[in-house]
Amino acid sequence: MRRFVMLSLLLAGVTLGLYWPLTHFGLVYYDDPLFLTDCPEIQSGLTASSVVWTFTSVILANWHPLTTLSFLVDHQLFGTNPPAEHLINVLLHTINALLLFGLLRKLTGSDGRSALVAAVFAWHPLRVESVGWITERKDVLSGFFFFLTLLAYVHYVSASPAQPRKSRYYYGLGLLALAFGLMSKAMLVTVPFVLLLLDIWPLGRLLPVATGSVDGQAATLPAGPSLPARLARLTWEKWPFLVIAAGFSGLTYWVQKNSSAVVSLNHLGWNYRIANAITSYLRYLGKFFYPVDLAVIYPYVRIDDWGQTGLILLGLLGVTALCVWQVRKRPWLAVGWLWYLGMSLPIIGLIQVGESCMADRYTYLTLIGPVVALVWLIPGAWWQPGWRRTAFGAGIVAGLGTLLLLTSSQIQYWRDTVHLFGHAIAVTSDNPGAESGLAMGLEHIGQPDAALEHYRRAEALNPQDPMVFLQSGYLLMKQQRWAEAAADTRQALELQPNDFAGHENLGMILPQLGLTAEGRQHWEAALKINPDAPDLLNNLAWSFAANPDPALRNGPRAVELAEHACALTHYEKIPLLGTLAAAYAEAGRFAEAIATAQKACDRAAARGETTLGQRNQELLELYQKHQAWHDPAPPVP
Repeated sequence: MRRFVMLSLLLAGVTLGLYWPLTHFGLVYYDDPLFLTDCPEIQSGLTASSVVWTFTSVILANWHPLTTLSFLVDHQLFGTNPPAEHLINVLLHTINALLLFGLLRKLTGSDGRSALVAAVFAWHPLRVESVGWITERKDVLSGFFFFLTLLAYVHYVSASPAQPRKSRYYYGLGLLALAFGLMSKAMLVTVPFVLLLLDIWPLGRLLPVATGSVDGQAATLPAGPSLPARLARLTWEKWPFLVIAAGFSGLTYWVQKNSSAVVSLNHLGWNYRIANAITSYLRYLGKFFYPVDLAVIYPYVRIDDWGQTGLILLGLLGVTALCVWQVRKRPWLAVGWLWYLGMSLPIIGLIQVGESCMADRYTYLTLIGPVVALVWLIPGAWWQPGWRRTAFGAGIVAGLGTLLLLTSSQIQYWRDTVHLFGHAIAVTSDNPGAESGLAMGLEHIGQPDAALEHYRRAEALNPQDPMVFLQSGYLLMKQQRWAEAAADTRQALELQPNDFAGHENLGMILPQLGLTAEGRQHWEAALKINPDAPDLLNNLAWSFAANPDPALRNGPRAVELAEHACALTHYEKIPLLGTLAAAYAEAGRFAEAIATAQKACDRAAARGETTLGQRNQELLELYQKHQAWHDPAPPVP
């Protein structure tokens, strides 16, 4: 036990020290703001309505309520604080490393081998994306519940059948942990398969293998049942796990399909998907053994050499056959290899989601299997006192030291958006996603011209991506380059006609070009896509209430829209109250206009919003004269 404690402290200390620089970093402008600074529900903190929102909302084409809930809790405790968010990720990853160490030690009784696997897991450069990217909290959080699920299952096996009550307790804990893990990230749908692998080794419940063990004690199989019967029994034993995993698989596909995140077969056919899946199995192993040139986005690569793809497939089948052939003598080989093949199925690209053909974060749990297989392949003599152990120990220290250096270097690329995506461009070729990411980073640090240049590169590399045209159009809007902004945004809508942001942005751009009626049509189109968008409702209400052209004003419609916007925000937002007052005035309902404008003035005074208060006071005095406010007519060109 003393050795276990010392190794645990060493593992935790090095892991915390390795990733500690992340706690000095800020946001990456690649999804992070959507969870933190730009999300009003999370900004509101931990409230009843925000908790309900976490379980009823889809964010970035994913339903992961526990991950979102964790951000709510963080904001309640720390406010908008990126270093604190990074620290939570680092702590979760450190805990996961300790859980993996404890799990393997309980299963096998080996301190040294278990610690080595946990160290490689914790310190490998492929882990940096999962830990360093705040948005990828879902990796480390789902990993936490993954290890708890496996630990609960091992305790269930240990207790059954001698302690049936205790056995049922741990079985229930395992189901609960799996459900929580799937509500953190749907990656855990392969857990039932992993449990069956553990039944092979180290638990030794399926085959009479050489080293099946629980708590270091050899497991014995009951006499009688044949292998198919044992397999059927052990599979049936896990039917609740299978039902939960199947349900989340269907739910995840439905959510991503309805969020337009699933790449269509017309864009990427089955031939490419199968070839990409085969080559990705090899590419992930390559990144594991040679972890250099890691990137936040890997672009799609052309696969023209089917002969090479066939050879890779033969190699994968050959390794599989060899591991299965050795299953009784060296069961850890089959378990580790099949762990990798099976856990990778959701992320290997058969169902393609997003703009990247592979991702470092996908390896967070999948590559544990190969590490276990390789570590347990090391001869026992190398762990015993003598010159072999000295030489072996020196090699292990050198290998782990190399991982620490590579990981420390990789962490530095995550210090800001520009460095992260600039590095991705440097180590990959023809990478439109990285060009777009670099553009967002440059835009954020006040270099709009350089940002636009990279947006144009992204558009040239992938002219079928509406998001890039939308982003460049938004940048041009901020520069008041209205004609160019309109052209880019129209291009985005041609590629994705039902895009809410595209219609909303055109509604703001076109009036600047004298096309107010057409702009309003786009706002109405956006409203059909999302009828509960407060800012859009407010803008459209103001347009109907205060347009300088009498033919474009409509008081009753303005009231309808403004009341809806205020109801959605509980009549708390001062600008929306101001719009509602203007709408009442245009509709001739001056008593309500006066009362609403007075409420806006009172709220502004209470919150110290001097400018808003003064503006609403001016409008209040106008309404008291039974006059409506209309924006001044634009100058005649």
